[in-house]
Amino acid sequence: MIVPNKVISLSESIIGKMPIILKCLSKEEMTVKELFFTTQNDFDEIDEFIYALDVLFLLEAIKVDIDKGVVTYVNKD
Repeated sequence: MIVPNKVISLSESIIGKMPIILKCLSKEEMTVKELFFTTQNDFDEIDEFIYALDVLFLLEAIKVDIDKGVVTYVNKD
């Protein structure tokens, strides 16, 4: 579930899991595969991970470099 509700807690929702990805990417850029294997214990299914990446990309919190094949954290300071 993307957003928390009466049944899904914040920590179980996609919104609650997005900071896990951002924390990993704030240290170093990674490929999607490396990022998934680093965070796979925090996601129940791979689709949750993909949804979290999608939302972060739409919010411009991450950047995807197709040429390098890496995902990078976008620092908006």
